Amino acid sequence: MIIPAFLAARARWRVEDLSLCVASFGAIGHHLPGMLRAYGDRALFQRFRWRFSVAPAFLAATCLVFALRDLNGIVLIVYLWGVWHGLMQTYGFLRIYDAKAGPSSPWTARLDHAMCVTWFATAVLVSPSRMTNILSVFYTSGGPLIEASAIEALRTTSIALTGGVTVAFLCHTAWMWHRGRPLSPVKLLLMATSFGFFWYTNVLVSNMLAGIALFEVFHDVQYLSIVWIFNLNRVQKDPGVGGFTRFLFRRSGALVGVYVGLVVAYGSLNLVSAAMSAGLLRRTLTGLLAASALLHFYYDGFIWKVRERTTRQSLGLSGGTPEQAAVRPAWVIHGAKWGLFVLPVLTLGLAEVQGRAPELDRARAIAQAAPDSAAAQEHFGTLLAGAGRVDEAVARLREAVRLDPDNAEAQANLGGVLGRAGQLAEAVVHYRKAIQIEPGDALTRTNLGNTLSRLGEFPEAIRHFEEALRISPNRIDAHIDWGAALLRQGALDEAIDHFREALRISPNQPQALANLALARELRDRRRATSVDQAQGGPSTSRSPEKPGGRSNGR
Repeated sequence: MIIPAFLAARARWRVEDLSLCVASFGAIGHHLPGMLRAYGDRALFQRFRWRFSVAPAFLAATCLVFALRDLNGIVLIVYLWGVWHGLMQTYGFLRIYDAKAGPSSPWTARLDHAMCVTWFATAVLVSPSRMTNILSVFYTSGGPLIEASAIEALRTTSIALTGGVTVAFLCHTAWMWHRGRPLSPVKLLLMATSFGFFWYTNVLVSNMLAGIALFEVFHDVQYLSIVWIFNLNRVQKDPGVGGFTRFLFRRSGALVGVYVGLVVAYGSLNLVSAAMSAGLLRRTLTGLLAASALLHFYYDGFIWKVRERTTRQSLGLSGGTPEQAAVRPAWVIHGAKWGLFVLPVLTLGLAEVQGRAPELDRARAIAQAAPDSAAAQEHFGTLLAGAGRVDEAVARLREAVRLDPDNAEAQANLGGVLGRAGQLAEAVVHYRKAIQIEPGDALTRTNLGNTLSRLGEFPEAIRHFEEALRISPNRIDAHIDWGAALLRQGALDEAIDHFREALRISPNQPQALANLALARELRDRRRATSVDQAQGGPSTSRSPEKPGGRSNGR
């Protein structure tokens, strides 16, 4: 159901907008039910009161330090812990269905866990888009550059390990069935759909934002559903449940709406953060939302243990081990596990403060490690163009559009580099492809208009300038380029109007000032022989020949 719904939504909204909504109302919003249980279940809070008291302060402080100092390492930690959280949720469901089918052997649980770890980890390692993002954040966080051969060896090892674990799982399952042990077909179906959908969203969906949003919906629907079912049973069987929980979790369609509404309201904090202008308040809220994610991952690691008796009762299962108060060895082990969080965070934070490799070197390492990633090739090609290495840039950008012909950014930047190399006709082809993909891209329309003007195709050029200004009325470069095209045609008065409009928007824009002076001189002298001296793009934004500053013109 998720895929057709998402495809229908993409027909009306941009992927970036859909991803923001899912990240807010899903990813952030679904943290709330776990928080409600952690702080609304008196027995649970009493049992883990130190964790519930100390962890929020510690994680909030850590995330705020990273957010306020604009450090990136915490982003990588959140992502990797999120993958672990997703695979462990799948593992929890597998254990539930096994328990419903009947007794199972310890090896069944171990192989289930190994299947979740290997299939999820390998999907990330073989995903061009995810590896590009992981390496980018890692290198931006000051991590050392890794040889592509080392990453390929890790990828190959992971694939082989996944194959071995899968064979062992299938053999064990067949042996259990042969011995007459009960099997759960729903468990096998859940495993197949979860692994398959995670691979689909990571490996087959080329747009990383779309892939993340798709699996996030899958994960959140599972989570919200199991929490609702769990609490319905708990309210019926546990007289010690708090008043708010007893009120909310009842068999009522209206209360389902209240439940979802609370989740949406909590998730809307992310929309507030996204709408803020860059500054202290936005970075503070971003840091707190990162802490919310980490708390969600942490709490879910111990408050939903399927082997415990009270948890099983609320899931409709029998048996289980009794809950035990924390003892010293358990605290020592639990504290040691925190080292898996503290040490990487501390290492990445210190590494980023000390500096990072040059951006071009980082882009080269990523492109070599993820040769099938269009985004990695496009970014490397753009930086090469900015460094004046045009031939290498063209080769990388051609590879990017070959890998992903629907990558509008790569198509537009290839057009820019080709225009810079004087290959104007081919540049126009790629600009047009970019506009077909992203019709609302005012920058690409401006650069296409400029390139067409240089080819002497003025009517079509002017149509693109008009459309660019309709999309973004205050584009300085569109007015300057349109004015330059009019200068080439000898329409001096109209050209002067556009240069004046550019100066109204930005009074000290040097290219507009220079072109306005030239147009006035030509008008006064009534000489058209110097028209070709006009230049086509503002120096503060990307000229049509230079793809490296694409974000500057947006």
